[in-house]
Amino acid sequence: MAHVRGHYRKNGSYVRPHTRRVKGPSTSAREAMRRTTVPRPRPDPGATTHVRGHYRNGHYVRPHRRRISAPLAVATGGGGLLLLIFVLLALFGGGGA
Repeated sequence: MAHVRGHYRKNGSYVRPHTRRVKGPSTSAREAMRRTTVPRPRPDPGATTHVRGHYRNGHYVRPHRRRISAPLAVATGGGGLLLLIFVLLALFGGGGA
């Protein structure tokens, strides 16, 4: 049970102080929920990276791990090959008049 103080509604009418029932599942429903809870599997975090502690907008951000998005994970994994291709193109491609 919850006590409600007297107040005015939007339409200007006055509501006298009273006690009302608290909304929520019944006792039997709470018991059923407690009995049927099944542990949920934890989601796979995927590729992660370590972030060092730093300041952002004047506030210190503690060191933590964060998830890497799929395109970024591919780019960082294959970045060496991409760099090699650019170097080879620069050496042998020429591109002059």
